[in-house]
Amino acid sequence: MKIAIFSGGIPSTTFVEHLIEGVSEYHEVLIFGTQNKSKTYGAKKIKIYRTPKSKLINLFVSLARVLRLLIVRPQDLMKLIKEARFQKTNYHKWSLFTKCLPVIIYKPDIFHFQWAKDLPHFMFLKHEFDIPIVLSLRGAHINYTPVVEPQYANHYRKLFPFVDGFHAVSEAIKVEASKYGDILDKTEVIYSPIPQFFIDAFKPFSKKKSEKLHVVSVGRIHWKKGLNYAVDAVYRLKARGFNINYTVIGQAKPSEGLLFQIHDLNLTDNVTFIDNLGQDELLDALGHQDILLLSSVEEGIANVVLEAMAIGLPVISTNCGGMAEVVKHKETGWLVPIRNPKAIVEAVIDYKNTSDEDINTIVGQAHELVKKDFGYRKNIEKFIAFYKSVIKQ
Repeated sequence: MKIAIFSGGIPSTTFVEHLIEGVSEYHEVLIFGTQNKSKTYGAKKIKIYRTPKSKLINLFVSLARVLRLLIVRPQDLMKLIKEARFQKTNYHKWSLFTKCLPVIIYKPDIFHFQWAKDLPHFMFLKHEFDIPIVLSLRGAHINYTPVVEPQYANHYRKLFPFVDGFHAVSEAIKVEASKYGDILDKTEVIYSPIPQFFIDAFKPFSKKKSEKLHVVSVGRIHWKKGLNYAVDAVYRLKARGFNINYTVIGQAKPSEGLLFQIHDLNLTDNVTFIDNLGQDELLDALGHQDILLLSSVEEGIANVVLEAMAIGLPVISTNCGGMAEVVKHKETGWLVPIRNPKAIVEAVIDYKNTSDEDINTIVGQAHELVKKDFGYRKNIEKFIAFYKSVIKQ
């Protein structure tokens, strides 16, 4: 099989990159999109077809691709030109045309979209070129996009019936997405594959001897991450006498609102922001923390929580999206309501009052859950079986 795994950017998110590398062990993987950062893949079965950022370079590359398609399948070129004409502006016409040219030239057996919002632009690949479409159902695009941008709710209701297969990152998101169509029978829940690297890094937990409590969150600065609630919890903990350091990994510069909140609460010495880290650096950073905190108001299932659970770092998570499927309260971590700084404080205090022996039981159970349900090899094999089932339809 030739499987296109598409997110629009190269490289993509951690999940998508893991999926690309895993699937390429079995089948040829085609990557289309704009290259935003330098990225090389060692696997011979991964083929990258970039859309150049430079307008001039893109012009020459696209002309060469037009000539190729004109020679081998001129009727497909005419179909693409016709589709591009439906776009509102010349920019959007050119953008769609150049992005889809290589897709039509190399015509994958499956086109796996990562973002539901892309469907309205690319669904013609199925209707006009008979390319089977698979869509990943992710928290943001299902939970709040149709609410804040109602036109997408209409798009989903119109287009979901024509999608050949859905991949859901959690049971919760599968149910939520079913509001937009009768899709349950063609939806497969496949959890994010966590690299063995993290599972192998597991260590029994013991509380740090330092008087300072080290709490960490990992992710971009976005309202859905609920960092304002985490900062409020840090303020409350400090007021109760805790010597606390809260680190946010993922973006060195906080938002204006978050920065004002930190200054207003006199927490500049307690809260630190650092930029995104590579896998090895992240593992090292997590090893110096006491707790990983996920304060989000919306998620599918957060990869960073799974990675923390894999290595043996205690987790406090809000009960958003599919998080309750992995964070079982006082069994694999602490689960608290969303938008509730007081509940976060109570969970931190409960952690502090829990014995090392009991915490080791919790992190051990968390590690076993990740190893059982999120093992890299097991979930990549599920994706392969899922792709095969779509093609057989």
